[in-house]
Amino acid sequence: MKIVIAPDSYKGALRAEAVAQTIAQAWRAIKPADEIITLPLSDGGEGMAGALAAARNGSFVTIDATDALNRPVKASAVMIGNTAILESAEANGIEKLTRQELDPLAATTFGVGTMIDHLLSADCTDLIIGIGGSATVDGGAGMLQALGAKFIDRYGKILPAGIGGGALRHIAQVDLGNLNEKLSRCKIRVACDVTNPLTGPLGSAAVFGPQKGATKEMVASLDENLAHWATLFHDDGTHPGDGAAGGLGFALRKILGANLVSGAELVLEYSNFDAAVADADLVITGEGCSDEQTAYGKLCSVVAAHAAKYGVPTILVSGALKGDCTALEKLFHGCFSISRGPATLDEAIAKTGENLRHMGTNLARLFSI
Repeated sequence: MKIVIAPDSYKGALRAEAVAQTIAQAWRAIKPADEIITLPLSDGGEGMAGALAAARNGSFVTIDATDALNRPVKASAVMIGNTAILESAEANGIEKLTRQELDPLAATTFGVGTMIDHLLSADCTDLIIGIGGSATVDGGAGMLQALGAKFIDRYGKILPAGIGGGALRHIAQVDLGNLNEKLSRCKIRVACDVTNPLTGPLGSAAVFGPQKGATKEMVASLDENLAHWATLFHDDGTHPGDGAAGGLGFALRKILGANLVSGAELVLEYSNFDAAVADADLVITGEGCSDEQTAYGKLCSVVAAHAAKYGVPTILVSGALKGDCTALEKLFHGCFSISRGPATLDEAIAKTGENLRHMGTNLARLFSI
């Protein structure tokens, strides 16, 4: 048999590469003659750069950047020829802050811009950015500052570098004359499956602000600030996807001319997934938790759809299955949770590797019948 193991990460537990290798090792112990291809994947968030580096033999580079609170941080990106892949959360990620440090009024994407500027200096002409997991709601203003933009208040003073979402209301004039000139020669694609607009009840502040520490009052203020930010660029703030990563999607699309694309589709393309699965006998995919939403455009469903084009069955192996699984059962040939009995979330996370090995062993035994 030829088996393709192509999971997403089990967020909070294991990266996609570790998930794939754990299942593969368990399978090989039972069926050593089988051909196994491991393709760790991502939908554009955590693990995207690593997945593409593994698929295309990319090299990691370390960049001196800043986190969402403008503190020094070592960020990594991947180079594949003249193509650079970065995860913005390497700079403005929410996981880099404690719960007490969350401050969407001050949090900035300046470090993201620093990363882009560095990659442009390394002669990057094709830039792929995953923008999940942010702590910011600054509309991408900080990123633009790091790339050379200047923001001027109504008194004619230039606002300090690294502004957050709370300062957007003070911008009266935008000067983009000093933006890095290499941007005009760089193709930018944003891996993002979020369709929320920049502003309004489904906008960045309203939907994602609370998880980044925004109170009800902050949400209202940030939404007003983002609406003002949009008007500076003659935009109404309603374009789908612009609300991603606290409005970073807006700045990338509107100001830098980026294309927002399906993160899952982009990663499958760069991983040569179709070529690997075309003559396979089975695909195994999975994620930390699967529910009805998994069937509607999330990575695992995209994996199953691509495999189905070649008549290859796909099995879903996830940390947990929740709610009504009818839609999942129509899409996958089998849906399994690796959980082995009642456990707290912390206990389940701690046993992820052990439970994955157990599941991989049992699946291999099943296909030995």
